[in-house]
Amino acid sequence: MTIGELAKIAGLNTQTLRFYEREGILPEARRRYDSGYREYDEDALERLRFIKHAQGCGLKLADIKILLDWENLPDEACPDVQELLKKRIGELDAKIREMRSFTKSLKRLLDACESSCDSRCAVLDEFYARSNH
Repeated sequence: MTIGELAKIAGLNTQTLRFYEREGILPEARRRYDSGYREYDEDALERLRFIKHAQGCGLKLADIKILLDWENLPDEACPDVQELLKKRIGELDAKIREMRSFTKSLKRLLDACESSCDSRCAVLDEFYARSNH
């Protein structure tokens, strides 16, 4: 199948497929001798589905590339995969804490704004006051 066909089936755009090829996440396609077009097989589609599923689980492309490198060593890779997942869970937990902190700060600012909204916005005043420190 052509790059356009593969992109459509996988729900991606052709630039993403080319990027994945450059990054070594998607093996480079064979080229047709007559036209020079890229030609992909079902393995490429299966790999793209793997990538999308892993991204849907919160993995970064760098993590996915590591997983794909380990796919030929499934028995030996298991402890390494577990460590990679534990690391990513820790990163996501930290991000969740950060987002909760942002939410708490914004709610506090909104409460202050709603309780004292006169001619000057309390939120803007606080941002300006903190930027001067």
